[in-house]
Amino acid sequence: MAHAIDLLLENGAIDAWVVPIVMKKGRPAHTLNCLCHDEKTKESDLVAMMFRHTTTLGIRIHRNIARASLHRRFLKVKLPYQDNSRDGEVDVKVSSFKNDEVVSLKAEFDQCKVIAKESNVPL
Repeated sequence: MAHAIDLLLENGAIDAWVVPIVMKKGRPAHTLNCLCHDEKTKESDLVAMMFRHTTTLGIRIHRNIARASLHRRFLKVKLPYQDNSRDGEVDVKVSSFKNDEVVSLKAEFDQCKVIAKESNVPL
């Protein structure tokens, strides 16, 4: 499933995730979910990918689902750990409402991971 999720995300899915479920007769299973923009060509590519890279025999498609999102922008933040390939610099995602009220700040995980590894500090 992880491979299918990676492929979906690499090929234009907005998001993809797996949910553990219980099928009839108590059988464990997973539901693969994929969120994409309302483009028929992209949708058909992603559906084909799900059929090719999973064992499913059918896919439920829900169209025109409302989606709310925050405005996003990035800031560069300099950390005190500068002995690494990133020179201690991390992108921080700032999420806000349209009136610029900040809702959350999140450092890019992969960049923090590189700094932690190369600077020998905890993540």
